[in-house]
Amino acid sequence: MKQSREFEWYDFNVLANSYINQNSESKQRTGISRYYYGTFCTMRDFLKENNIYLNQKSRKIMNSRTADVHGETSKIFRKHEKFQKNNIGSIISKELNKLRRMRNEADYDKVTSNSLKLMMMSSKIKSELILSLLHEIN
Repeated sequence: MKQSREFEWYDFNVLANSYINQNSESKQRTGISRYYYGTFCTMRDFLKENNIYLNQKSRKIMNSRTADVHGETSKIFRKHEKFQKNNIGSIISKELNKLRRMRNEADYDKVTSNSLKLMMMSSKIKSELILSLLHEIN
């Protein structure tokens, strides 16, 4: 069986960008979700590739396949000393949490609190901000 190349998580953001001007509710919901996952998985992999954890428990969570990885990723950015300069880790963590809330709403709620178009634009902005700050750190 042929080995596939490593997936570029940013490709989810590219897909979401292609849905940005669509009026299809399913595409808008999918776009919101893809912005979150493209950003979250990039952040998660950055931490793992650079061996950045808070402690052994944190390492165990980050190397699991549980939903706890989402919260732990945010927590590491918020609390790890590497990300304290200019409060960058706290900003990344807060924006990721907002992005996750929108993703949860788009994925699970029949009726959303805001228009999907607005949520999608907000997801795009938050995703771009997080990835830009992550690039600064790297």
